[in-house]
Amino acid sequence: MTSARRAGRFPGLVTVLLGVLLLGAACASGGPGASPSTSSTTAGAAMLDNPVLGQGADPFVTVVEGQYHQVFSTTDGHGVAMRSASSLATLSTAPEQQIIAGGSDGSPCCEWWAPEVHEIDGRWYVYVAADDGDNVNHRTYVYSADSVTGPYTFEGRLRLPGDRWAIDATVFAVGDASYVVWSGWPGATNGEQDLYLARLSSPTAVQGKVLRLSRPELDWETHAGSVGVLVNEGPAVLVRDGKVFVTYSGSGCWTPQYALGMLTADAGADLLDAGSWTKSPAPVFAPVEESGLYGTGHNNFFTSPDGRQTWILYHAVTNPEGSCGADREVYAQPITFAADGTPQLGTPSADPVPLPSGDPGA
Repeated sequence: MTSARRAGRFPGLVTVLLGVLLLGAACASGGPGASPSTSSTTAGAAMLDNPVLGQGADPFVTVVEGQYHQVFSTTDGHGVAMRSASSLATLSTAPEQQIIAGGSDGSPCCEWWAPEVHEIDGRWYVYVAADDGDNVNHRTYVYSADSVTGPYTFEGRLRLPGDRWAIDATVFAVGDASYVVWSGWPGATNGEQDLYLARLSSPTAVQGKVLRLSRPELDWETHAGSVGVLVNEGPAVLVRDGKVFVTYSGSGCWTPQYALGMLTADAGADLLDAGSWTKSPAPVFAPVEESGLYGTGHNNFFTSPDGRQTWILYHAVTNPEGSCGADREVYAQPITFAADGTPQLGTPSADPVPLPSGDPGA
């Protein structure tokens, strides 16, 4: 989330993941201002410098037929832009095109946050939160296109029960069922953000009951600083080896403790039953002092161009006090999996990383 996003939120201050495809895009400060990443050669291997996408927040990237596609909020926060490149090493400096203009076709004007792009039944959908200039009116909106690069058509608001504040929507599929997870207020006023899960009846509407999947209640996810708002947000999903894994960001992004938690369920269980889910008692990806990175959160996952690796993309700052502003940058690293399929995210690091497998480099 960008500084503009946070100021609005706190006045007074598919590729549906069928296995392992979800990735990151940036909000308003994370697009056109991004500084280039560079690649180098270390011990004969092509390396990619971190932060891989420079300045940015709430990253989302997807790989389609060997091409990386990054979506992010425009600098003015009034729309969504896209970059495309054949290598992660050149993505941050690739030409950008605006694919969504706020205020057109009856869409809201302002504060476009955390866009994601997913394929559902052969068509591409952008899910993004926006409002009319008043944060309390933030809702999630949907656009569709025949191609990942557009042109995109406005489909309207994602129809969620209660018509409440809703951001950070992501979608995934298990078998023939598609689901959406988002962050929302439990009531009509700001003070707490919870995670909610529902089944999709179409790419723009849900059916049946809504499950409150998680709320900030553990010590690690209740750091609220002077803002006082408790946060669960930024869900990302992996479906693997018969299990569903939902990572999410806990604590305020303005705090250095902003980190990732995980919820796990069997893919064959009733995902709308709270008893099907297990919440990890400790963060699964959190700041470590030796890395010099803080506020390591709002992740997404993507697969390497050859499909052999899964990578995590996340934003972080080097300010030990934490920050939700324009100083956030986007980092990436490969992850591994335990024998039972559980993602092993490792620890945040600013070190260079080898290029994703199948990536041709610059």
